[in-house]
Amino acid sequence: MRKTVLILLVTAAATMALAVACGGDDEEGGAATGTPQATTSASTGTPRATTSTATGTPRAATGTTVAPTTRAGTSDIVFDAASTTITVDGDESDWADIEGAEFDIEQIEVPPGSDIEFDPVAPKDTTLKVASDGTNVYVLVEVDDTYDYVADDHNLSPAMAVMFRIDDPAPPAMGAEESDLDTSLGMVDIWHWELDCAPAEISGGRGVAGGDDPACNLDDEYATTPEQREDDGGGDIANPDAENGLTGAWTHTAAAPGGEGKWVFEMSRPLSTGDPQDAQLTGGGTAHIAIAYWDPKESTTGWSDAGHLQSAELGWIEVALP
Repeated sequence: MRKTVLILLVTAAATMALAVACGGDDEEGGAATGTPQATTSASTGTPRATTSTATGTPRAATGTTVAPTTRAGTSDIVFDAASTTITVDGDESDWADIEGAEFDIEQIEVPPGSDIEFDPVAPKDTTLKVASDGTNVYVLVEVDDTYDYVADDHNLSPAMAVMFRIDDPAPPAMGAEESDLDTSLGMVDIWHWELDCAPAEISGGRGVAGGDDPACNLDDEYATTPEQREDDGGGDIANPDAENGLTGAWTHTAAAPGGEGKWVFEMSRPLSTGDPQDAQLTGGGTAHIAIAYWDPKESTTGWSDAGHLQSAELGWIEVALP
């Protein structure tokens, strides 16, 4: 599959030049597509309250999406996953009574003198929900955006990623601090999805050695810095246990391309895979999550590597598993 450097979830404090992300032709380098221009975002990245002001940990029960909770010294967003089994088919009705978190994602602000360039994209309202049945973890990401989909060019369709912390010190800038993106503080696990299969078609690499998904491009990857991203089992780190246990399906709520609505990305994976380049999750434990989204309306040629919208300003999203 096509792949370059992914800078997943770099915050507004980024001060170094970086060619990033999914959709190029090599593993460790790539230039942004389209006609780049430096941009700054008007949004602050502050979590958007959706119900009454929360004073404790939002509970995963019934009802609508809850407001994020801020805990000093930890994450900006903390909530509980639901205890249930989800059918992964792109139909979000399974999630109707499950609470999660709702927040804005946005592009980084380009500091003066930086070489990071991309076309401006408006912030997007995003919802994250998580569930587990003790065997699998299920993730739902919804992004409010128009239905821009071109079946034979994934740069003209959205791309998205869900990232999990593997090593405790790893920050949500792919394992590095935004002030020094070359120095790894740990490994992260990335579910990286470019839309090479049709809506509601099951994606994922189950039964394929390593982290690749050659059919639909829902890849299981790892990173230690924004400039080091590989399929599980790839790169310089030996990993005979590499596997891709991901299953996913996407849909859009609009009836046809061009319509208003929201993207629905539904995914699952076993809690524990035995793959050291995966986050090994356990019942009663905490999953640390961050997300990114690439908007194909960024330019006439689609999204660029560096222009993705991300949740890193919110820190790791902390989700307590049942």
